[in-house]
Amino acid sequence: MLNRKLFRGAFALFVLVATAGVVLASGAGFTLSAVGATLGKADDDNAEIPKYRVKVEVGQTLTLVAQGQVIPRGQPAQPGEPDAAAWLFDDAAFHLEPLEKGKADKTKSVIALKATKAGQTRVRFVGNILGYEVSVR
Repeated sequence: MLNRKLFRGAFALFVLVATAGVVLASGAGFTLSAVGATLGKADDDNAEIPKYRVKVEVGQTLTLVAQGQVIPRGQPAQPGEPDAAAWLFDDAAFHLEPLEKGKADKTKSVIALKATKAGQTRVRFVGNILGYEVSVR
């Protein structure tokens, strides 16, 4: 009898801890922005992977920022720390620039790219926050 109560208590504690993040947040994602160019709106807001178009000149530095957002039930979105975040880009079209030293914001994934070649190319962001996987190009 005591073992059964102990097991139920341990199981209840496990369920509470495992679902705490899901109960507090009803959604999560990323907000994208650009420094040094205008990002604008996505080509198709309903697309599975949204696409944005940015025009930069050769030699111009473009800083892209993806900030994690947690959307609690009934409240506005709040910054949240992503579980994983990565930027993918063409090494022939962009040179990775070092970021400015300073206070790092753990809710943001930032990349600075310097255009080295004329033409069209893609930069893709892939992130995961609270189990929600997000991909943007």
